[in-house]
Amino acid sequence: MKRIFGSALIIAASLGAGPALSKDKVTMWFWGASPAYQQALDDALIKPFNASQDKYELVIEYRTSVDNDVRTSVMAGQGPDLVYTSGPSDVTPLAKAGKLAPMEDYAKKYGWNERLLTPILDSCQQIGHLYCLPPSVMADGMYYNKAVLTENGWDVPKNKEDLEKIMKAAQAKGMYASVTGNSGWQPINENYASIFLNQIVGPKSIYELLTGKGDWSSPDMVAAIKELDRWYKAGYLGGKDYFSLNFDSSLSLLQQKRAPFFFAPSFSYQWAVNYFKDANADDLGFTAFPNMNPAQPYPIYSIGSAFTYSINANSQVKDGAAMVLDMMMSKKFATDIAKVWPGYWSIPLNDFPNDPSATGITKSYYQAMADITAAVKKGQFGYKIVAFFPPATKDVFIQDLESVWLSKETPEEMLQKAGKAFEKEYRRGLIPQVTAPTF
Repeated sequence: MKRIFGSALIIAASLGAGPALSKDKVTMWFWGASPAYQQALDDALIKPFNASQDKYELVIEYRTSVDNDVRTSVMAGQGPDLVYTSGPSDVTPLAKAGKLAPMEDYAKKYGWNERLLTPILDSCQQIGHLYCLPPSVMADGMYYNKAVLTENGWDVPKNKEDLEKIMKAAQAKGMYASVTGNSGWQPINENYASIFLNQIVGPKSIYELLTGKGDWSSPDMVAAIKELDRWYKAGYLGGKDYFSLNFDSSLSLLQQKRAPFFFAPSFSYQWAVNYFKDANADDLGFTAFPNMNPAQPYPIYSIGSAFTYSINANSQVKDGAAMVLDMMMSKKFATDIAKVWPGYWSIPLNDFPNDPSATGITKSYYQAMADITAAVKKGQFGYKIVAFFPPATKDVFIQDLESVWLSKETPEEMLQKAGKAFEKEYRRGLIPQVTAPTF
């Protein structure tokens, strides 16, 4: 009897373990993050999700060529359940091809429309449906080394004149005016086009362009690209090293006091943690880009999403994929991941959390997010090209901008290309839903 009873217990235990062993896998691809960041994602998302229910198991695969891999596999009707893209603009071709699942029913079920910042979420409203979620709001701005400014008697600039005075003075001292560059990732160019369009042309005019009512070759648009070209040729963007620097090396130089400024999106905090630490942990500041046009308000944050996740139309576990996305879109995930990985997973929450225990870089990150969120909620925001411009139009402001800098193309020629590309894409309905600024 004891042997029978013992065998029964073993069988019962095996049966009890059965559901855990037969969970349906939810697959997700991500770029080749460092081991520390992979562990952070495991601790903040994978383990909590898998422990939260007994139906699904989240599995993340890290791929250094994730953008190309996603495009190739998903267009072929394959790929992961959760589809990564480097911004809403890259979602559009997949959505147009019917390779992504509409998510408005999940948005209603989980309350995403109420939980997330409308202008950011709207960039995922494409071709009549919600085709993605943006797990990272980013805003173009100005990082600065507080120690460099203090040691040189420079105040944090809030307008073009003060900014240029400091950059010229820095160059005279043998420093970079600012450090930045696109080594390894050409789309970095978009950050500077976004800054100058929103600062000089203004968000209201950009909104008119994106809704098919503006002139892509207007005098203000030409003036913005000419001014950006002047900055590049004056060496204000990484000097002669723009094409050999990246965000990682730029932050290293900023920490070494080789420059006063680094113009970049807010997600760059993820690299800053490697340099601004210990005695230098409190030296990094972040603020809105200085006002370039007195007719525009200050501050203006041009906003977008660093990346997006969608649900594969061919997924057999769409409900499970939506559950993963819902966990991402939470205060708990935002604070848990920021302990190790601040900046990148800046969930666009209407009520962004704070962590009173945060110090150094992470404390600065929370302050930046508070400022950005407050500005967006007031309607005082601009539009990042990578998030709101359709694919071909976006590419003009990445690829042709270099041609302008290298004097192979004029600003007028570049903007004519942008206008023609946009006209075609607008007719095809490839423009995301755009929220108007209210300032």
